[in-house]
Amino acid sequence: MASEGGLRAHSSVGTGAGSSPTVAYKIASAEATDIFEGDLVKMVDDGTVVAMSAVTDVAIAGVFVGCEYTDSNGQRQWSNKYTDTITQDDTVAFVNSNPHQVYKIRVGTADVDGTTTRTSVGLRFDIDFNAGNSTTGQSGMILDTGTAGATTVANVKVIGVLNEDGTDGAKGAAAKTFTHALVIIDPDISVFGASAGI
Repeated sequence: MASEGGLRAHSSVGTGAGSSPTVAYKIASAEATDIFEGDLVKMVDDGTVVAMSAVTDVAIAGVFVGCEYTDSNGQRQWSNKYTDTITQDDTVAFVNSNPHQVYKIRVGTADVDGTTTRTSVGLRFDIDFNAGNSTTGQSGMILDTGTAGATTVANVKVIGVLNEDGTDGAKGAAAKTFTHALVIIDPDISVFGASAGI
Protein backbone atom coordinates (compact mmCIF):
# COMPACT_ATOMS: atom_id res chain seq x y z
CA MET A 1 0.00 0.00 0.00
CA ALA A 2 1.27 3.45 -0.89
CA SER A 3 2.09 6.14 1.61
CA GLU A 4 -0.64 8.58 2.61
CA GLY A 5 -0.80 12.31 2.18
CA GLY A 6 -1.69 13.05 -1.41
CA LEU A 7 -0.66 16.51 -2.56
CA ARG A 8 0.95 18.50 0.25
CA ALA A 9 1.72 22.21 -0.09
CA HIS A 10 5.44 22.82 -0.57
CA SER A 11 5.83 26.40 -1.80
CA SER A 12 4.28 28.91 -4.14
CA VAL A 13 5.32 31.91 -6.18
CA GLY A 14 5.99 34.91 -3.98
CA THR A 15 5.53 33.13 -0.66
CA GLY A 16 7.53 31.00 1.73
CA ALA A 17 7.76 27.23 1.90
CA GLY A 18 4.59 25.52 2.99
CA SER A 19 2.40 28.56 2.39
CA SER A 20 -1.07 27.35 1.53
CA PRO A 21 -3.77 30.03 1.28
CA THR A 22 -7.23 28.50 0.95
CA VAL A 23 -10.56 29.51 -0.54
CA ALA A 24 -13.94 28.28 0.73
CA TYR A 25 -16.28 26.58 -1.76
CA LYS A 26 -19.59 24.84 -1.14
CA ILE A 27 -19.43 21.07 -1.59
CA ALA A 28 -22.07 19.99 -4.10
CA SER A 29 -25.31 18.83 -2.50
CA ALA A 30 -25.45 15.07 -1.96
CA GLU A 31 -21.82 14.57 -3.10
CA ALA A 32 -21.47 10.79 -2.84
CA THR A 33 -17.67 10.47 -3.02
CA ASP A 34 -15.49 10.92 0.06
CA ILE A 35 -12.82 13.64 -0.14
CA PHE A 36 -9.61 13.44 1.88
CA GLU A 37 -6.96 15.98 2.86
CA GLY A 38 -4.56 16.14 -0.08
CA ASP A 39 -7.11 15.12 -2.74
CA LEU A 40 -7.65 17.09 -5.93
CA VAL A 41 -11.17 18.51 -6.29
CA LYS A 42 -12.95 19.79 -9.36
CA MET A 43 -15.41 22.63 -9.82
CA VAL A 44 -18.79 22.06 -11.42
CA ASP A 45 -20.87 24.60 -13.29
CA ASP A 46 -22.78 25.91 -10.26
CA GLY A 47 -19.51 26.92 -8.56
CA THR A 48 -19.50 24.03 -6.08
CA VAL A 49 -16.76 21.43 -5.78
CA VAL A 50 -16.79 17.64 -5.95
CA ALA A 51 -14.18 14.90 -5.70
CA MET A 52 -11.85 14.45 -8.66
CA SER A 53 -12.32 10.80 -9.44
CA ALA A 54 -10.86 10.18 -12.92
CA VAL A 55 -7.70 11.20 -14.73
CA THR A 56 -9.86 12.77 -17.44
CA ASP A 57 -11.53 15.23 -15.05
CA VAL A 58 -11.00 18.91 -15.84
CA ALA A 59 -11.82 22.22 -14.15
CA ILE A 60 -9.66 21.31 -11.16
CA ALA A 61 -10.18 23.86 -8.38
CA GLY A 62 -7.17 22.79 -6.31
CA VAL A 63 -6.33 20.59 -3.34
CA PHE A 64 -8.77 19.85 -0.51
CA VAL A 65 -7.44 20.66 2.96
CA GLY A 66 -10.60 20.22 5.04
CA CYS A 67 -14.24 21.11 5.46
CA GLU A 68 -16.75 22.66 7.83
CA TYR A 69 -20.23 21.22 8.29
CA THR A 70 -23.21 21.16 10.65
CA ASP A 71 -23.51 17.96 12.68
CA SER A 72 -26.71 16.22 13.81
CA ASN A 73 -26.73 18.37 16.98
CA GLY A 74 -26.73 21.59 14.96
CA GLN A 75 -23.10 22.38 15.85
CA ARG A 76 -20.52 23.53 13.29
CA GLN A 77 -17.65 21.07 13.01
CA TRP A 78 -14.33 20.99 11.14
CA SER A 79 -12.80 17.88 9.60
CA ASN A 80 -9.86 17.11 7.33
CA LYS A 81 -12.11 14.75 5.37
CA TYR A 82 -15.56 14.87 3.82
CA THR A 83 -17.73 11.75 3.83
CA ASP A 84 -21.09 11.05 2.27
CA THR A 85 -22.50 10.64 5.79
CA ILE A 86 -22.42 14.44 6.14
CA THR A 87 -25.98 15.16 5.10
CA GLN A 88 -26.46 18.89 5.72
CA ASP A 89 -26.55 21.12 2.66
CA ASP A 90 -24.20 23.73 4.14
CA THR A 91 -20.86 21.94 3.93
CA VAL A 92 -17.94 24.14 2.94
CA ALA A 93 -14.67 22.81 1.51
CA PHE A 94 -11.40 24.65 2.08
CA VAL A 95 -9.31 24.34 -1.06
CA ASN A 96 -5.81 25.48 -1.91
CA SER A 97 -6.75 27.18 -5.18
CA ASN A 98 -3.48 28.91 -6.03
CA PRO A 99 -2.78 27.78 -9.63
CA HIS A 100 0.97 28.30 -9.03
CA GLN A 101 1.12 26.23 -5.84
CA VAL A 102 3.92 23.67 -5.70
CA TYR A 103 3.01 20.38 -4.02
CA LYS A 104 5.03 17.45 -2.77
CA ILE A 105 3.61 14.02 -3.61
CA ARG A 106 4.74 10.41 -3.17
CA VAL A 107 5.54 8.54 -6.40
CA GLY A 108 4.52 5.01 -7.29
CA THR A 109 2.19 2.88 -9.37
CA ALA A 110 -0.97 0.90 -8.57
CA ASP A 111 -0.97 1.82 -4.86
CA VAL A 112 2.66 0.73 -4.38
CA ASP A 113 5.39 3.20 -3.39
CA GLY A 114 8.10 3.64 -5.99
CA THR A 115 10.92 5.93 -7.05
CA THR A 116 11.80 8.22 -9.91
CA THR A 117 14.84 10.11 -11.17
CA ARG A 118 15.58 13.61 -12.40
CA THR A 119 14.44 12.52 -15.86
CA SER A 120 10.88 13.08 -14.61
CA VAL A 121 11.42 16.84 -14.27
CA GLY A 122 9.48 18.74 -16.92
CA LEU A 123 7.17 15.83 -17.77
CA ARG A 124 3.43 15.47 -17.33
CA PHE A 125 1.98 12.67 -15.18
CA ASP A 126 -1.41 11.43 -14.06
CA ILE A 127 -2.46 10.73 -10.50
CA ASP A 128 -3.06 7.21 -9.20
CA PHE A 129 -6.42 7.38 -7.40
CA ASN A 130 -5.99 5.23 -4.30
CA ALA A 131 -8.44 5.17 -1.42
CA GLY A 132 -7.92 7.69 1.36
CA ASN A 133 -7.57 6.68 5.00
CA SER A 134 -10.89 7.10 6.80
CA THR A 135 -9.14 7.17 10.21
CA THR A 136 -6.46 9.79 9.54
CA GLY A 137 -8.36 11.63 6.81
CA GLN A 138 -5.28 11.58 4.58
CA SER A 139 -5.41 11.20 0.80
CA GLY A 140 -4.16 8.06 -0.90
CA MET A 141 -3.35 9.84 -4.18
CA ILE A 142 0.18 9.32 -5.53
CA LEU A 143 1.96 10.36 -8.72
CA ASP A 144 1.54 7.49 -11.18
CA THR A 145 5.05 6.82 -12.51
CA GLY A 146 3.52 4.55 -15.15
CA THR A 147 2.20 7.63 -16.98
CA ALA A 148 5.55 9.43 -17.35
CA GLY A 149 5.65 11.90 -20.20
CA ALA A 150 1.97 11.92 -21.04
CA THR A 151 1.74 13.87 -24.29
CA THR A 152 -1.90 14.80 -23.85
CA VAL A 153 -3.36 16.83 -21.01
CA ALA A 154 -2.38 15.23 -17.70
CA ASN A 155 -3.07 15.90 -14.03
CA VAL A 156 0.27 17.36 -12.91
CA LYS A 157 3.63 18.57 -14.18
CA VAL A 158 6.80 17.61 -12.33
CA ILE A 159 9.09 20.53 -11.54
CA GLY A 160 11.49 18.76 -9.17
CA VAL A 161 12.27 15.57 -7.27
CA LEU A 162 13.34 14.98 -3.67
CA ASN A 163 13.30 12.52 -0.80
CA GLU A 164 11.23 12.80 2.36
CA ASP A 165 14.43 13.55 4.30
CA GLY A 166 14.93 16.66 2.14
CA THR A 167 17.58 15.24 -0.19
CA ASP A 168 17.54 17.64 -3.14
CA GLY A 169 17.04 16.25 -6.64
CA ALA A 170 19.26 18.95 -8.12
CA LYS A 171 22.28 17.28 -6.48
CA GLY A 172 23.95 13.93 -7.06
CA ALA A 173 24.18 11.55 -9.99
CA ALA A 174 21.56 11.56 -12.75
CA ALA A 175 20.58 7.97 -11.90
CA LYS A 176 19.91 8.73 -8.22
CA THR A 177 16.37 7.73 -7.23
CA PHE A 178 13.85 9.82 -5.33
CA THR A 179 10.64 8.94 -3.51
CA HIS A 180 8.74 12.21 -4.02
CA ALA A 181 8.09 14.72 -6.76
CA LEU A 182 7.42 18.44 -6.65
CA VAL A 183 4.47 19.16 -8.93
CA ILE A 184 2.03 21.81 -10.07
CA ILE A 185 -1.48 21.09 -11.29
CA ASP A 186 -1.33 20.95 -15.07
CA PRO A 187 -2.50 24.44 -16.14
CA ASP A 188 -4.58 22.85 -18.91
CA ILE A 189 -6.94 21.26 -16.38
CA SER A 190 -6.94 24.02 -13.74
CA VAL A 191 -10.18 25.99 -13.67
CA PHE A 192 -8.03 29.04 -12.97
CA GLY A 193 -5.34 28.31 -15.55
CA ALA A 194 -7.15 26.82 -18.54
CA SER A 195 -8.49 29.34 -21.00
CA ALA A 196 -11.86 27.58 -21.22
CA GLY A 197 -12.57 27.60 -17.46
CA ILE A 198 -15.38 25.25 -16.37
